[in-house]
Amino acid sequence: MNRWPLFAVTLLLAAILGWWANLTPAPLPATAPAGLFAAGRAMADVRVVAARPHPGASPQNAVVRAHLVARLTALGFAVRQQPVALTGRPAERLAKWGGDPAAGLVNIVAVRGGRAPALPAVLLMAHYDSVWGSPGAADDASGTAAALEIARAIPAADQARDLIILLTDGEELGLVGARAFFGEAQPAGARGSFRKGGAFQAAASADPLVGHVGFVINMEARGGGGRAMMFETGRGNGEAAALLGAAMRDPAANSLSVAIYESLPNDTDFSPSKRRGLPGINFAFIGDAWAYHSPLATPDRLDQGALQHMGAQALDVTRALLAAPTLPARAPDWAFADVLGLFIIGYPLWAGWLVLGASAALLLLAARLRPGEWRLGGVMRCGVDGIATAALAALLLTGFNMLSGSIGSEYYDRLAALPRLEFQAALLVLAVIITACGFHRAPFDRALGLAGLGWLVALAIQAAVPGAGPVFAWPVLIASGGIAFAAARKPRLPGGPLRLPELLPAMLGAVIGLAMLGAIGHFALLGVGDGLPAVLAVLMLPGMALLALLLPPAPQGWRSAAFVLIVAAAAMALWIRLDGVAPSVPPYADTKKS
Repeated sequence: MNRWPLFAVTLLLAAILGWWANLTPAPLPATAPAGLFAAGRAMADVRVVAARPHPGASPQNAVVRAHLVARLTALGFAVRQQPVALTGRPAERLAKWGGDPAAGLVNIVAVRGGRAPALPAVLLMAHYDSVWGSPGAADDASGTAAALEIARAIPAADQARDLIILLTDGEELGLVGARAFFGEAQPAGARGSFRKGGAFQAAASADPLVGHVGFVINMEARGGGGRAMMFETGRGNGEAAALLGAAMRDPAANSLSVAIYESLPNDTDFSPSKRRGLPGINFAFIGDAWAYHSPLATPDRLDQGALQHMGAQALDVTRALLAAPTLPARAPDWAFADVLGLFIIGYPLWAGWLVLGASAALLLLAARLRPGEWRLGGVMRCGVDGIATAALAALLLTGFNMLSGSIGSEYYDRLAALPRLEFQAALLVLAVIITACGFHRAPFDRALGLAGLGWLVALAIQAAVPGAGPVFAWPVLIASGGIAFAAARKPRLPGGPLRLPELLPAMLGAVIGLAMLGAIGHFALLGVGDGLPAVLAVLMLPGMALLALLLPPAPQGWRSAAFVLIVAAAAMALWIRLDGVAPSVPPYADTKKS
């Protein structure tokens, strides 16, 4: 059969499914039922908090603080204000912004008692200050407003344990408020941050409530929209991951992001609690990246669907924790990931070896069922084809990012260009896939070779970074199942072409697997891809395993099609390079473009 229509339909359906999976939910209006999180209600607080820029220790932030204290008091919380002194680099940064370090910072600490106050409490956290020059509607008025809406949605009578809301000050100056609350010393050094994985360094004293905290939920943003990812956990996340799977509807979470973020130098207010050893989770949305620290990050420009998604997930978890007889404790880490935002699959890290074992068994079964239709030399050549394809993708993605001027350019201007950079990357990846069709190989040589290569990569990932296992092992398992099914079907002619009934499971698996990889690739590009787009080349290895049976023979003109895609990517790169500085760039940024 002619596999080109099937191949094209597979890619189209995967793109549509991946796009659907990345949509934010519709924001619920202020008239939504009382027990639901409603972005329409939370926006009333966003509009007050983000009415104007309000950096720490500023008169504008004092106005915001008065509003938040009044709101928390009305919600039944006992509220106090924790003064925080400003010294060292944070004080220098505030002075550079035109503020008065002597004014100091103020954390807002609010407690609403539950039926059993002796039980460990749940801490809901966000920061209410902004950077200089930005209203901060997303970062972090959204988290602050979400905390208030979550507290409203959960009646005090439903709390089996205390709920603490901590709204920190001075996060944008170096996590000053969070460090003061958790009793962490302000670090020395130019970066103003402890190394990830470093030991907790105690200051003179933590807030007395810290000893009462049993679980921490932080809400952040680095952008102005998109689905909110649960991207970080406390150490020993096994019980916390199990809770996420049971509690969250419309989840966005995976252990790959946890593993990646652990290796990055970035910090949020969650970091001091994590270094102290408290269990917890960290939410953030990072779409519409142009809004990060931007003067254009106003309430009217905030994606209310992103606020809805983050708040609804955090509400699900908070409600479950407040009603739970025991809170998640530190336990061996899990590997986990959401499946297209529908549900979460998770398991202990050691179970990743079972997934790999199942994949290997399916591939061996396929080899035994079609002994005359593959050769070891052909399988190995197809494995080399897969390596070459990934290497070509890495070369093109890096080279065209250099052509766009993105590598080494001004950080905030690169964030504004991310949608175009992502489209550029998609064109290049499609060109590489079409190029792979030019390798004329026997179907089962290609299937076993590409899936076998994907299996070896998943094996290496399982050994080195088992938390990243689902991203690589699950597509290989899906691909292996499709290959085994096709091999088990009785061929019309020995060595004859595969027919639609034999390929249909591989097609359906590829649609789901590619959509999941696309969602992960989208988040990866938003997170680190503007400077390191070759991350997509790594994801091509499990992607090619999914397409192994479906890659059609190259038609006439395939080189022309690949060339047109590459020219279009070059045009996009030049547009980005020659475009002026984005209006969303903060006023303090270095706007000299390379």
